[in-house]
Amino acid sequence: MARRTNTNTETKQAGNPQPERTESMDRQKLIKRFEDEMAKVARPGADKLMDYIRKSDFYTAPASTKYHLACEGGLLQHSLNVLDALRGILAPVTKEDGTAAWEYRIAGKAIATIPDESVTITALLHDICKTFFYGTSTRNVKNEKTNKWEKVPYYTVEDRMPLGHGAKSAMIIKQYMELQSMEMYAIWWHMGFTGDFENDTCVGAAISKYPLVLALQTADMMASKIMEAETENKPLFIPADPEPHGAAQDAAAPAAGAPPMNELQEDAVDFQEAPPLQPGA
Repeated sequence: MARRTNTNTETKQAGNPQPERTESMDRQKLIKRFEDEMAKVARPGADKLMDYIRKSDFYTAPASTKYHLACEGGLLQHSLNVLDALRGILAPVTKEDGTAAWEYRIAGKAIATIPDESVTITALLHDICKTFFYGTSTRNVKNEKTNKWEKVPYYTVEDRMPLGHGAKSAMIIKQYMELQSMEMYAIWWHMGFTGDFENDTCVGAAISKYPLVLALQTADMMASKIMEAETENKPLFIPADPEPHGAAQDAAAPAAGAPPMNELQEDAVDFQEAPPLQPGA
């Protein structure tokens, strides 16, 4: 039995005009926090997975085209928001072997004890499917002040690995690192109920089998609907403390057209997708 722990706690188009950038998000701090969290994952292949992440556009991609954090670095910010939201609805405990874990309680009853590593993996990697997913384009928008039409950049979906959403995230991760069953189910079904009979039947069964599925769905909705606005975190979730407990570090910056490449990407300009699926993956 776990012992409760006391706590207070979318192809790029050259030549497109770029919108103004803001320094409201210090992405380097967000990257450091993400990598510090992932460094706690002591699992074979985690280093190779991080290499994929660094070579991808994970740190610069938006979280969506227009709905939430549609801005450069939005995906990174959203992933950390989901981690904070997930930890916020769970209770920290210590297992009998001394390892850290989280307890999922409903109506005051503990229904699942989730390893700390599983919380980190599912929250931070649930949307890794959005790597190599967005591009930019422009559209004409009338400037109400000047009464002139102007080209304005916006994000588009240009999926270079059309393998679905949650399932795609799980498949990418499993090219490099194994997932526990509860982690795979949670990531695979994190989009929740859609109104499709087959999908919803599976989601319901997955929740019953692994409550972490519901916890991750809830945290994802908390982040996208409550913590985040279209191009930045909402004011309540922009703390002064660069490393707060239970809240995301900083607001995200507005879109700056096609996300710039990092140093590793510059060494491999051509798109490199995850390796082919292996039998039994």
